[in-house]
Amino acid sequence: MMRNIVFIRSDRLGEFLLSLYALKLVRINQPQARVHLIAQKENLELIRGIDCVDNYVEYNERIFSGFSGAFRLAAMIRKTACDCVIVLNPKKEFHLAAWLSGSPIRAGYRRKWGFCLNKKIEDLKFQGVKHEIEYNLDLIKPICEKFFIPEVNLSVDSQGSLEFLKPTFNLDKKYVVIHPFTSHGQKKIVNDFWLKLINALTACGITDIALVGGANEVQESREFEGITKVKNFVGKLSLRNLAAFLKYNCFAFIGLDSGPMHLASILEIPTVGLFRASSSRRWGPYQKGSLVIEGADINTFIAKIENIVSFVKKNKK
Repeated sequence: MMRNIVFIRSDRLGEFLLSLYALKLVRINQPQARVHLIAQKENLELIRGIDCVDNYVEYNERIFSGFSGAFRLAAMIRKTACDCVIVLNPKKEFHLAAWLSGSPIRAGYRRKWGFCLNKKIEDLKFQGVKHEIEYNLDLIKPICEKFFIPEVNLSVDSQGSLEFLKPTFNLDKKYVVIHPFTSHGQKKIVNDFWLKLINALTACGITDIALVGGANEVQESREFEGITKVKNFVGKLSLRNLAAFLKYNCFAFIGLDSGPMHLASILEIPTVGLFRASSSRRWGPYQKGSLVIEGADINTFIAKIENIVSFVKKNKK
């Protein structure tokens, strides 16, 4: 019987969210165990209160990098008296820390000092033949008898948590939420497409449109400021605020391959995912009924604007 299981997932929002299915399935298979999650602070704040995590540990790259960082991380893991460490994103320091912790089960990928692990699999994600969720689930097979893709239920704040957005925000309205930003230049779709899409939506009478994004996307969002039909909430929402906004005030989401797109999908918001450089098979919205558009050329996406508008109209409530 396992008492303590430690997951490590230090990377960004999208990858982090798609790992939650693995945590939930471990909870189902090992209901008596305490689940500890080591991850970035803002990601932990987003999911605080979720039913498959008992202990949240903030990952600080400065503290946990290098050999000294691996020893610090190992000491932290050892304090949990863990029976199993699962490293979801391979890193030498994580694998070494898992070995130094003395955990009897150490699961992860057979690379980046994978010799420190004793339950390891080949990292075949680059092939893109399965969804990222399914790849994550492959890592937990050694401790799961029941094997399926579970539902993930985020603990979302009340709608009242969004009152700070007044008077520019109407709590009674539902919006089409658009996230046109990405830190990955090859994934970007030029603003000409987004402007044509917004014009097509408004031409059909869909005028409640909201733009969302992080603080690092504020400057880029100013290119949309001249469009009076769009409410610009870029830089104004924490991840927990964004989750509440999507849950209570969004009837459809349109965005690039990004963390907000995966958040919308987990919250079961009708989602349009636009894929210019990444694989929709691996990274697409996992929710059934989503619309995925994939292509390398801007004209591919412009040609599909009518499909996007039809999808939004169908899901308008």
